[in-house]
Amino acid sequence: MKTQVRESHRATIRCKYLGSSSRISVARYESTTWGKDPNRIMVAWDHALSTGENYREAVRQYVERAEWEGQWITSIVTDGAVAVWAGYVEDVRQDGGK
Repeated sequence: MKTQVRESHRATIRCKYLGSSSRISVARYESTTWGKDPNRIMVAWDHALSTGENYREAVRQYVERAEWEGQWITSIVTDGAVAVWAGYVEDVRQDGGK
């Protein structure tokens, strides 16, 4: 059963590139409220993909494992990427809601 991430329980997913092993560590930000992340994963870097595609794929795998629904927006940062929940797929419109 998929878990709906509710607006009041937004989560941020953190991807960190581990250059020495060519992997991406993916987990939600740790907090005293949420505790240790049981869904943390390691994803192999796919050299056939672009940097953005690698991070989006890592987030997709994490969300699938966590059984979370919704649309996630991924942005590259200095040492990896972050992804934030943007809403449910049916609520996110390509035209910006116009």
